[in-house]
Amino acid sequence: MSVILTQKYSHLIEKHGLDRVLHIVLSFFPLLIDVARSGKIREIISFGIWEVRHVLGLFPQHQYISFDEKEPLIIKEGDILGALDFSNSSFEIKRTQNWKVSHKNSKNIIFGCLASEDHILYKSIDDGKSIEKIKEFKRGITSIFISKEDVIFINTWGTLYKSIDNGISFELSLKLTYKDSYIFHHNGMTQIPSGELLIGEYGNVPVNGVWANIANIYASSDLGVTWEKSDFLKRQGINKHVHLIKYSTLLNKIVLADGDNKKKLWLSDTLENFNLKTHRWQLINKFHIQIGGYTSCAETNSKLILGTDYLGGTNFLVETKDGKKYQKKVIPDPYRRSPLMDLVKRVSKEGEEIWAVLNNPISSNAKCLLMCTKNGGKSWSRVVEYDGTKNLILINSGSTKAQKSISFAITSYEVDGGKKGVCYEIKDKN
Repeated sequence: MSVILTQKYSHLIEKHGLDRVLHIVLSFFPLLIDVARSGKIREIISFGIWEVRHVLGLFPQHQYISFDEKEPLIIKEGDILGALDFSNSSFEIKRTQNWKVSHKNSKNIIFGCLASEDHILYKSIDDGKSIEKIKEFKRGITSIFISKEDVIFINTWGTLYKSIDNGISFELSLKLTYKDSYIFHHNGMTQIPSGELLIGEYGNVPVNGVWANIANIYASSDLGVTWEKSDFLKRQGINKHVHLIKYSTLLNKIVLADGDNKKKLWLSDTLENFNLKTHRWQLINKFHIQIGGYTSCAETNSKLILGTDYLGGTNFLVETKDGKKYQKKVIPDPYRRSPLMDLVKRVSKEGEEIWAVLNNPISSNAKCLLMCTKNGGKSWSRVVEYDGTKNLILINSGSTKAQKSISFAITSYEVDGGKKGVCYEIKDKN
């Protein structure tokens, strides 16, 4: 459900036993009215069915993801975020520059902004050991994408800029629909083999008391000089924004997921002679209960993995090998109500890893987690557990090539509104 609606009724999650039953009874009719007004009847029905199945044990045990026995590092109240002890981890995890978001080009040059001054773009040619200021923007940077041709795209709130000369100069590439629209860092911009760039517009923009519909897709065949805009999703009844647009090498298709009320998943048709205006998209889930609402996506050599965005409900990891058959796995308690905000692949000496972040900012009972799988999702290692009402973890690094190292940022809501985040880099142990 939407953050506002979920926050309003978050007390139903926090209560236990008979106390929860009492509060559900007292809140039933107000909740029903709010759900109907917001158009989320489909979603609340799905939430209810999944909740009953979980509580009654009707999900088979093999449908839950499994964790290994290693305990995670738990961030406790009073911990210094920049001095966490990862010495017992099986990974090399050390402090790096306090990036808010960063992206490596094909030559391993890092472009990124810092949490403390996210309107300034920096460059590092020595893997983050030192940084050089290269550009100051009027508004904060929300995401960075670098094409395979090393064209740098910087998204600030409402605006996309590009540089074709390694960051020496920038020019306006695209104005989004609203000044508070933006592009997701990992999942909002992609490039297909022909070189075409695609963008999905995201944002929670109130207009006259309702959320603006900004479910727009943009495509450029000339590396951001010009853009075409499609309202295909709006014509399909999608009412809010784009959650995910990403090219899958495994499927050789574009994966597209929307929000907010219908939460559909789409796959592109053939990408030969791709044309945004005339392209036909294949709808994967006709009904909400079939599971959609994806906000994250990563793939190994053998499967595509998607993560759901059901804040306050039951969340799932969904896998497919061919784009036709999908297998879902339930996130177990106490992490079940935390949406999967990030899924990122790292290539280690031992093979492929998928790193994931589950985050819930409204309930301290719903624990949040940074986790990793080395075997394609058969089992997961819990790396960091935290309270999402106090802290936020996001995987903040991107790369034009396969990533041998990734970084994650930890910010505290209790310290200057999260503007003094810290960043850790994950690498292979020597």
